[in-house]
Amino acid sequence: MNSLPFLLLCPSAAKSSALCASFVLGLFSSAAFADSLVLSNGQTLTAKAFRREGEVIVATAETPGPDGKMMIVERKTPLTEISKVECSLPPVLQSAQAQFAVGKAATVLNDILAAVKAAEPFGELPGSFWPDLIVLQAHGLLALGKDVEAAALVSSFEKTTYAALAADAKAIRAVIAARAGDHSTALSLATTLLKDSTRPSTIAAASLAHGLCLLAKKEHAAALKAFLELPVFTPDEQALSTAAQFGAAQAYWGLEDHDRAIATLEDLIKTRPSSPEAPKAQTLLPAWKKRRTALADAK
Repeated sequence: MNSLPFLLLCPSAAKSSALCASFVLGLFSSAAFADSLVLSNGQTLTAKAFRREGEVIVATAETPGPDGKMMIVERKTPLTEISKVECSLPPVLQSAQAQFAVGKAATVLNDILAAVKAAEPFGELPGSFWPDLIVLQAHGLLALGKDVEAAALVSSFEKTTYAALAADAKAIRAVIAARAGDHSTALSLATTLLKDSTRPSTIAAASLAHGLCLLAKKEHAAALKAFLELPVFTPDEQALSTAAQFGAAQAYWGLEDHDRAIATLEDLIKTRPSSPEAPKAQTLLPAWKKRRTALADAK
C-alpha cells in the first residue's frame, strides 16, 4: 500500500495535549466512519475517521509527532479521485430487519437515522452503504404509516443517477400512491418495477403496492399472490411484511377462505403486536369470527 501525505493539524509542540485532545474528539465525534478509501490512482487511504466538506472527503488521522506525542493530521481528497469506499456492513442493516419482523419499526428507527448520518458523506460512491440505509429509513417510515415523512425523504434522493436507488424511490412512491388511493399511478409504477428489478428492497415495496391496488379492485387471488411474494421472494426485507400480512388476510377473506383469513390476523396480532396493523386486526377479528360462525350455522 502506498503511503499518502497528510496535512498536520495539531502537533503537540504547538498546542497543549488537553487542547489537542479536545480538538480530536470534536473531529471524530462528528465524522463518518469507513475502513478506507480506494483512490482512482490505485492508492488506498486509511484513516481514523472521514468527513465530507462539499465535494471533498477529509481523512483525519493520529500519528506520533517528533517528540513522540500524538498529533492530528488531515488529507483532503476530491470525490472525483475516489474509486470506492471500503467499509464494514453497518450492523443496523441486519438488526433492523429483526425488529421489523416483530412490528417494532419505531424501536429501531433512531438507530437507522444515526447510521444514515454516518454514511451520508460517502453518498453514492461505490461501496457506500448510504443508499441501502436511506431506503431502509424510508421503509421504516412506511412501516409506521408515516407516508408523508417517507415522501419527503424520497424527494431528497429520487432524482439520483444511481439506477438501483432511483428504482427504490419509485417503489416507495408506488406504496404511498396505493395507500392514498391513486391506484393508477401505483399500479403503473409497480408493474414496471416488478418486471425490470431484481433488488429485494425494490421488489418488496413494489409487490406491496401491487397487492394493495389489486385488493382495491377486488382481484383477491392476484392480490394474495402479490402479498405472498414478500415472504417468499424477499424474506430478508421485513419492514413492509406486516402490511403485506394484513393485506393477505384481507385477500383470503375476499376469497371466502375464512379460516386462513382469521388465522393470518391472529398470527399478526401475536407476532407483531406493536405494529400499526395490529389494532386494525384486533378490530376486524371479532367481526370476521362472528361472520364465519353465522355462515357455518346457515349450512
